[in-house]
Amino acid sequence: MKIINIMNFVRQCDPRMEDSERILYETTAAEVALVKEYGLDSTFLLQYDAAIDPGYQELFRREADSHMELGLWYEIVQPLTQKAGIPWRGREGWPWDWHVIPGFSMAYTVEERKKLIDIAMEDFRAIFGEYPKTVASWLLDSYTVNYLADNYPVKAFAICRDQTNTDAYTLVGGYFNQAYYPSRRSMFTPAQSAEQQVNVPMFRLLGPDPIHNYDGERYMTNEKYLPYHGCCTLEPIWESGSNPETVDWFFRNYFRNEDLGFSYAQLGQENSFGPDLLPGLRMQFEKLKSWPDLCVWKMGETGEWFRKTYPDGTPATSVSALDDWDGTDRIQSVYYDCKNYVANLFRCDGKVFLRCLYCFDEDAPERYLDRPCETWDATYENLPVVDTLLWEGNQGLVLDLQGMPLCVAKAGDGCLTVSWGDRQVIFTEEGIRIRGIRELFLDAKGCPAQPSCREDRICYRYGEREYALCAAGGTAVPKDSGFRILSSGEELTLFLARR
Repeated sequence: MKIINIMNFVRQCDPRMEDSERILYETTAAEVALVKEYGLDSTFLLQYDAAIDPGYQELFRREADSHMELGLWYEIVQPLTQKAGIPWRGREGWPWDWHVIPGFSMAYTVEERKKLIDIAMEDFRAIFGEYPKTVASWLLDSYTVNYLADNYPVKAFAICRDQTNTDAYTLVGGYFNQAYYPSRRSMFTPAQSAEQQVNVPMFRLLGPDPIHNYDGERYMTNEKYLPYHGCCTLEPIWESGSNPETVDWFFRNYFRNEDLGFSYAQLGQENSFGPDLLPGLRMQFEKLKSWPDLCVWKMGETGEWFRKTYPDGTPATSVSALDDWDGTDRIQSVYYDCKNYVANLFRCDGKVFLRCLYCFDEDAPERYLDRPCETWDATYENLPVVDTLLWEGNQGLVLDLQGMPLCVAKAGDGCLTVSWGDRQVIFTEEGIRIRGIRELFLDAKGCPAQPSCREDRICYRYGEREYALCAAGGTAVPKDSGFRILSSGEELTLFLARR
């Protein structure tokens, strides 16, 4: 299934600009007119300040029809905290503030979170006649996710793509795109068991670039793209999402390459960017005419489909880019996600390596599970095994230095095969099978998880969690600032063991 969600979210004001209330309203009205002009199903997520604003109420009561879903964009604003009797900790004159304190739910105590949720949901129903089916934000804390899933008819959650030190939040090592069922102890981690699983899917927003989203400009060597700035996503305000050629590239790599049964992208933008976002959004809608096999659905509808299609847990999915923006295959990227781990196999100028590998552990609690965030920013992460962006050592887990272009194919349910020449990497939910390669090197310099090796495994400790990268059919030995993994036969299987 190939699914597009058009999601535009709506703030009532933005203190960063003059005359923001007028600009944001007119931008939203133009977005509404645009989706209706093209006859597309869409979702508008209203922040609490917009939901209680008479102008927005009149707009959506007049324009909303069966093709439009209204949901909740859950950033915390001053009118909401005031109604809850909670002091507003935003900057003077800022009734909306993009810092985590006070703008996101993890900045509040558990008791305050419950009160804020109940007011937001009950007022939304009183205004629009029903509870929102979709609740999304750049960040949602796990208590909020659990409470909403257990007490309200929410069908879909959504959070930001992975990013580091952007705005006031960092998300590292998450399920790359598509959707997953979160753990009750961390909304950023897929659950491995039914007991720990929140039975409402969590979607990733913004359509991240499988090559350039991870480490920005490191691989952006074509001079044509050097002037690009902003985020490497499908957001229509940035060059990558407003360039017709690049959008063609996004659609082709998201929806023509192997996805293991489910590919997904979110189109749309926050109204804070004003009317500058509209030309790019219109261009993207025009592109949809050439993709009749894409299902353009509302977000709540997509959440219901996910629950019916994957009733037993988070599915394995894949996103790959087998050429770069310029059409060459010098750089290639393959993401594999499942309930146990996320891995990114990367090829650049013949070097084939794992650029990132993170272990998912449903028992690892998020930092703000039962206590508030006390800083202006927040971090969500999973257990690091390989990371070429955040560690001093940037070689990753090296498989080949002279690899031919990668080919990707489905090899069974939840199983993805990546081949080059006589070598193969086979991703399964249980682990990663490697064929035709006798020696790997893991560059662990700067790894914060204190790695050490013992016989057939590399052992890690991160926070209170212990885990290991095990090599079935091989051994691990120290080398320089990392580890050699030696295969004893034609096939080596890497798998993650949690304690």
